[in-house]
This record gives sequence, structure tokens and C-alpha cells, in this order.
Amino acid sequence: MQKINILKAIVDLLWIFSMPVTLLILGFSIATFFIDLNDFNIKINSVNSNQNDIFPKVVFVISALNYLLIIAALYFFKEILNHFIRVKIFEVTVIKSFQKIGNLLTISGLISLTISIINKIYFEQKITLEFGLNEHLIIICLGLFFLILSEIFKIAKSAKQENDLTI
Repeated sequence: MQKINILKAIVDLLWIFSMPVTLLILGFSIATFFIDLNDFNIKINSVNSNQNDIFPKVVFVISALNYLLIIAALYFFKEILNHFIRVKIFEVTVIKSFQKIGNLLTISGLISLTISIINKIYFEQKITLEFGLNEHLIIICLGLFFLILSEIFKIAKSAKQENDLTI
């Protein structure tokens, strides 16, 4: 039980540190549409903001929303850990939270992979095919892992209910 408390402390710390960053990113992404950023030379995630077209701004806002998906997944993971500490492992909320985390991470990984490909094509004007491990595939795999974990917990919950009914 000590390990789950350590994990809970780490996740709570991540949650606390991510809140100011979330507010900063949301504020900046909203400001990009209302403020002329051509006077500044700002470059975030390979998106250069001193261009006159709207496309880099849209990519930046999508990246910010993608960050919010990961923060939402962190919130659901925090809630799962609260249930685990209270030894309420096979509740419906835990199973649904695993499913939500899986969906959020899978969608976030696909969005970040798409943005990465668009950045290479649009901003660097090159198309490359790379094999190997990258952060986008890891996020997609984590999402699929949480979806599988949700299914496993559904099966375990029904087995536990059958076991509780057996005398």
C-alpha cells in the first residue's frame, strides 16, 4: 500500500504543477487570435507565430487543446488512485475512468502525431519516414493499454460478483 501512496503523491504533485501551465497555455492560445503577434518572434512546437496566415495559430490552439486532453487524463488517473487507496477497486467509476483515460490518451496521441506530420510538411517543407519509438506512439500505446485495462477490470468485476454469490 506504500507504493500507491507514493504514486498518489507524484500524481498530485504533477496535478498541482500542471494547473498554472494550463491556465498560461489557455490564456496564450486565446490571445493568439486577438493580438497581433507579428512584432514578437515566438516559436512553440515548431509553430512560428510571426507569419501572417491563420494556419499556425490554428495549429497552436489545437496543440493547446491536445494538452488539455492529457490534463483530463491525469485528472481521471488521480480519481482512480483515490478509489484504489479506499480499496474500492472494482467500482463502475474506476472502469469508466480507465476507459476515459484510454480514449483521451489515444485521441491525444493521434492528434499530436498528426500535428507533428503537419509541422514537418508545412513549416519545414520536407516529408520523412521514420521508424522507431517516439512520444506519439507511446501515448497511443498507453491509451490502448488503459482501454485494455478497462476491459480486464470489467471481466474481473463480473468474476468477483459470481464469486461473491457462490457459497
